[in-house]
Amino acid sequence: MNELHVVLHPRFPPAVDHALRAMPGVVLHCPHDEAGVVRALDAGAKVLVTYIWRPEFLRPALRWVAGAGAGIEQYPLAQFHERGIVLTTAAGVHAECVAEHAFALMLALTRRIGEAARHMAAQHWQALPGEQLAGKKLAIVGLGRIGEQVARRAQGWDMEIMGIKRDPRRHGGAVRDVRGEDQLDAACEWADILLLAAPARPDRSALVGEEQLVRLGRGWLVNVGRGSLVDEAALVRALAAGRLRGAGLDVTAVEPLPADSPLWRLPNVVVTAHNAGDSPGFGPRWGAIFGRNLAAWAGGGEWTNRVPAGATA
Repeated sequence: MNELHVVLHPRFPPAVDHALRAMPGVVLHCPHDEAGVVRALDAGAKVLVTYIWRPEFLRPALRWVAGAGAGIEQYPLAQFHERGIVLTTAAGVHAECVAEHAFALMLALTRRIGEAARHMAAQHWQALPGEQLAGKKLAIVGLGRIGEQVARRAQGWDMEIMGIKRDPRRHGGAVRDVRGEDQLDAACEWADILLLAAPARPDRSALVGEEQLVRLGRGWLVNVGRGSLVDEAALVRALAAGRLRGAGLDVTAVEPLPADSPLWRLPNVVVTAHNAGDSPGFGPRWGAIFGRNLAAWAGGGEWTNRVPAGATA
């Protein structure tokens, strides 16, 4: 196989660079900034590895975007289709890791670990009785690979589970009670914990707003999906007023979360920096997908996680 010049965006998940360096036939370019990404593409590199998209990355030489994330809403899919650019994703690479992170956020809220961590900073000793997950009602919005892994773990914790999926007829996993998005309000009324593991909506509108948070009542919200799924202003109001018991957020409407966001200061909030899928094992798992797709690029097999031509986010 001829040498293939690959550009790695300066922000990437753990060990993706090591995986690429181990690929035979790959000449890896690791620019320090996004201007360097553009220069490398203008110099003839055909492949871009990224989970971040900028319009200036759409250069004439670009032929394959190897996504380092599972989402596709950030990419100009119509332009990719017009130019014959292949888009692949990392779907499935971090499902188990994100599911564990979702549980970490649920435990941080129900066991009040976030509050205890703040007390540590102030050297303040105070017992904070928490609640147990066993017996809690968990509504999972989005039953893809991540939602399914959360559900399987929740069953082991003796939680009651309801799933919300765009097309319930396509579900064949562990959750028995699976409903369409039109049943979201009922799920919020039923649940103790509402967990979002869904992709962004095509129009980037919020799925959970004031009404859904009122129905959730004195429950908890956990979001490991996309920040746009939640009306953040409504969430802040519900948390500040004590109507909602807490929120665990790995994603926010704007990332990085602005320094003046009230979410930083609310004691009933735990925020992580969109790193639920990051672990030392990410690179090898992602590299296995890239290796198969490298063979497909050379005409030696089927693509893995290739986004179909004409797809919409």
